[in-house]
Amino acid sequence: MGYGHRSVAMSRFLQRGSRIFLVIAGLGTGVMVAELLLHLLPAAPVAKLRGLHELRPDRPWVYGLRPGAHGRLPASGDVGYAINADGFRDRRYRRPKPAGVYRIIVIGDSIAFGYGVEEADTFPKVLEARLAMLNPSLTVEVMNLGVGGYNPYTEAALLADVGIAYEPDLVLVQFCVNDLYDPTFHFDQQTRLHLGTLPDAAFPNPARRRQPPSALTATAVALCHRSRLCTLADETLLAWHSVHRDLAAERAVLRPHDGDESAPEWSWLSARYSEMARTAATHRAHFAIIIFPFQTQVTGTATAAIQQRIAALGRKAGWATIDLLPAFHEAATDPVPLFLDAWHPTARGHRVAADAILADLNCRGWLPEAQPSLCTSESGS
Repeated sequence: MGYGHRSVAMSRFLQRGSRIFLVIAGLGTGVMVAELLLHLLPAAPVAKLRGLHELRPDRPWVYGLRPGAHGRLPASGDVGYAINADGFRDRRYRRPKPAGVYRIIVIGDSIAFGYGVEEADTFPKVLEARLAMLNPSLTVEVMNLGVGGYNPYTEAALLADVGIAYEPDLVLVQFCVNDLYDPTFHFDQQTRLHLGTLPDAAFPNPARRRQPPSALTATAVALCHRSRLCTLADETLLAWHSVHRDLAAERAVLRPHDGDESAPEWSWLSARYSEMARTAATHRAHFAIIIFPFQTQVTGTATAAIQQRIAALGRKAGWATIDLLPAFHEAATDPVPLFLDAWHPTARGHRVAADAILADLNCRGWLPEAQPSLCTSESGS
């Protein structure tokens, strides 16, 4: 090839390279401009509770709610969320506990936290309001320490590390059927954060734990969350996934685990609850598990096997259980919905739960000026 031909080839190569460079530069400039414009606009509402959580590798409970975080969830009536300086969806409470105060703490997941309902409509706050109405001269505090995505492993760690420091007289732990699932399934779906390496004890059945994402994937996700544009793209993918998700795979993950094949999960659950019961007893606090039903149990297509199994575990281990399924069955005669989805209660569902809990605690004699004499022999068992 002569010099002239080489010169023409080089010129064409440079021209193509220049076009490619201009396209890349244009795309890069467009991305930068879009990112800048998004930062100039008001922050988008919280989606799937994203932005309310933070990783806490320095604490045994792994992650929690970010102090001072706030946002709104467009679904379920544009609900507002605000996290206090201690990292909970509640007002702040004094430590040590003031004299003359009867204090209840509620530990749980997104049900206790109040996914889809306003703070005042969560069952801990409704319970507190009911108690205040019964006897205004008494000071009874019901603290909501619920964190979306928690399971009994993180609940036990939070109780021992933080919860017990509030000096509770009563510890209530909220159970949902998803406590028996792989915890990363719920946390990752709600927050899109990478939990890091978790011990086997965090999993109801370590043999069924999902493969964790690679370090490269986790880094990419973390970087994406620093970009408004990337976050918007991620939200779009999540919306697409909600429509085109693999329902068969989800059903496999979300099975009720109420059969003998789930023996490891039940042994794990019993161990975690017994651990929490010991923590409460060491500090002279009463302890009970609140068993929330899921929607198909109330509609009649699922059995009460889970409630029966937890009650049996409680009788054997010596900790109390409060079964809400009968109260939900009774309330289901009213057309007002009790559930937002498979297991999260509506504001009405939270009120039904609070009233049933109040009646049970009264019958056990666990409340100031309780009147167990008004209860039947089957109450508070």
